[in-house]
Amino acid sequence: MTEQQEGSQSRILIIDSGEDVTVPLESHFRQRGVTVLIASTMDAGLELALRQRPDIVLLAATLGGVDGLEVFRRLRRAPLTAHIPVMFIADFQDTRRQNQLLAEGADDVIARPFDVEILALRMRNAMQRSRREGLIDAVTGLPAAALIEEKRRELGQQAGWVELTVTLLHFDSFRARYDFITGNEVLRYAANELSRIVTEVEGAEGFVGYSGETHYTLFVSAGRVEAVTRAIQAQVGEGLLQFYTFMEREQGFVQLEDGQGGLEERPLLRVQIERVERA
Repeated sequence: MTEQQEGSQSRILIIDSGEDVTVPLESHFRQRGVTVLIASTMDAGLELALRQRPDIVLLAATLGGVDGLEVFRRLRRAPLTAHIPVMFIADFQDTRRQNQLLAEGADDVIARPFDVEILALRMRNAMQRSRREGLIDAVTGLPAAALIEEKRRELGQQAGWVELTVTLLHFDSFRARYDFITGNEVLRYAANELSRIVTEVEGAEGFVGYSGETHYTLFVSAGRVEAVTRAIQAQVGEGLLQFYTFMEREQGFVQLEDGQGGLEERPLLRVQIERVERA
């Protein structure tokens, strides 16, 4: 992954109040175009993780009297954050604590004081490893096929959960009118909005994954399906129009070459939501 690719696709969350951690790392990553989110308390960090879906979390072993291990467990329990790599920062002398964090399933533990360049490389490697293993889609940052299927098997044994498929219709026409890069921006926008809506309506228990092409998989509780559906249609459907010119929005279509020297009208992006019936 080049630095340009890393910056265009990555978002990191640092949960720590020490400037010896936040200042050098923020400077390092922002110079490379990476979005850096910082929380100085555990509660703020949990809220940011759920709302922003970072690609990796760097978490203090202890912060403000709160045990980082409990925060780690909460991140792992919540479907919206369970897939995110988490690295801890612990004291150099406390090897017992470092072993405990690794035994709980942390992706890595970094001892203070640390070398910024080495820590940044280890964070980048953790993100790349997650993508290589097919757990996270590189474009949207959402859980991919393997994690979607895992969640489907888990919830298949439980009552009260509904699977929804959200599809971006007419995406091929959009990408033909604009380009591949802008198309990826649309996919990321939809991923972010769907995650925000599910978090606001469902809370930490909801799930959003990317099934490939233009399809997203959502798991929401049966009692909140209507609220989630309404919000998606109103907010995502409307938001997709921002990617078009004013004239295209006004006329309600784009024009593309028809292959015979003329132009043909193609519809604008819109959202389709379908409920998946259990077998």
